[in-house]
Amino acid sequence: MKDVVWKVMNFPGDLGSEGRRALRKELLGALRASGCAVIVDLSRRQSLDHHDIDLLLECAACVAGRDAKLIFVAGSPTLRALLEVSRIASVVPVCNSTEEAFTYPQIAAETIHVPAHIKDMGAQQ
Repeated sequence: MKDVVWKVMNFPGDLGSEGRRALRKELLGALRASGCAVIVDLSRRQSLDHHDIDLLLECAACVAGRDAKLIFVAGSPTLRALLEVSRIASVVPVCNSTEEAFTYPQIAAETIHVPAHIKDMGAQQ
């Protein structure tokens, strides 16, 4: 079995231009790290603008053709619809929750190191 280290990254609700640059740098850096797989949690967002879509497409392009893993967590039917309409969902798996992302079929056969704060979230519910 292949060990994969998953990093959950939250996509903040409100981003200014400086915050967007910092998020871009953080996301792309995590995706380029060898042996790291990324779950981008969009559940704090109510909507996505063209800058957000561009960043998500850049993330998808970063993992294309590589042995890298990327999953988006929509968190709401509205965001899921936006990801489907923008065709992002056709190139990157989209889940409804972080817990669902950890059980996504393509990663189920791998050993997944779930971050402690995610394990704690499941215990609280």
